[in-house]
Amino acid sequence: MTTHHRQLGRAGFGITAIGAVAVSLVLAAPQASAWVGNLNVAGTDHKVGCSYKLTASVEVDRLTSVKFTDNGKDIPGSPVSPSLLSGTVSIDWKPTTAGQHKLEARQLLISDSITVTVAEAANTGSAGCGGGLGGLIPSLSAG
Repeated sequence: MTTHHRQLGRAGFGITAIGAVAVSLVLAAPQASAWVGNLNVAGTDHKVGCSYKLTASVEVDRLTSVKFTDNGKDIPGSPVSPSLLSGTVSIDWKPTTAGQHKLEARQLLISDSITVTVAEAANTGSAGCGGGLGGLIPSLSAG
C-alpha cells in the first residue's frame, strides 16, 4: 500500500508540474494578447505635428499600467493606468518625424503593435491636421 501511495503522489506531482508549465506558456506566449491588444490609432493620412489618439483594449489586467512607445521611445504621458470600467486605455500621440512609426502598447510581458506611415506636415495650420473649421468651410482654408 505504501508503494501505491508513492506512485499516486508522483503522478500527482507530474500532472501539477505539467499544468504549471502549460499555464506559464500560455501567459508568456506573444499571441496571448488578452491583457493588452487591439491597438489602433485614430485618423488617416497621419502628419507630423498633428495629434492622434492611440487606444488599446485591456481585457484581463485592469490594474497594471500600459506603456506606449513610438519606435521604441516612450510617448509623453506614458505609462497610462487603465480605467477599471471601460476596458480600454488611451494616450495622445503627436509624431515629430515623417516616415514609418512602430507604435506599441505593452502591459507586463504582453504587447501589441501597429506600424503607421507619417507624412510631412502641410503648412496650413490646424486645417492641415484635419481639425478646425477649414474642413467645413473650404474658403477659410484656401490660402
